[in-house]
Amino acid sequence: MAYNNKVEAFVKPLLDGAQTMPSFVYLIPAMIFFGLGTVPAVFATIIYAVPPCIRLTNLGIRGVPRTMKEAAYAFGSSRWQVLTKVELPQAIPTIMAGINQTTMAAMSMVVISSMIGAKGLGENVLIAINRTDIAMGFDAGISIVFLAIIIDRVTQRISNRPTARKKQRGG
Repeated sequence: MAYNNKVEAFVKPLLDGAQTMPSFVYLIPAMIFFGLGTVPAVFATIIYAVPPCIRLTNLGIRGVPRTMKEAAYAFGSSRWQVLTKVELPQAIPTIMAGINQTTMAAMSMVVISSMIGAKGLGENVLIAINRTDIAMGFDAGISIVFLAIIIDRVTQRISNRPTARKKQRGG
């Protein structure tokens, strides 16, 4: 997608549609294909959460300055070497932002996925709503929030690691 404008022109509207669709809508095809349980919940979560990662990976690779790529080719690098040694390292902050967005989107599906039989903290929130059990709902809800915050911080830390290594080396 990052190398082919026609592929991007085809995929971009699909990603737009996927990101604007309400999250509950993803449960319908998941249930049709897989029934109830964890498998359809994982399927719906992946379909819901992946578009930001695809978009930001594409943006990151397309955002690498042409002069950097031309310099790599001038020194005899193959297309694979340019991708792995120039484009991906330069795109890491943007790609990690996409991974962060994807994990946060997946966390937002926890409670929604419990509606089709997924087990876990989301199920506890759903049960608490059905029983009007405020304490149980708060406990499970705050656990989901803390888990999301921890995942967010870990992905941000991973994203900042290459920069930290360069600073330690003096570069």
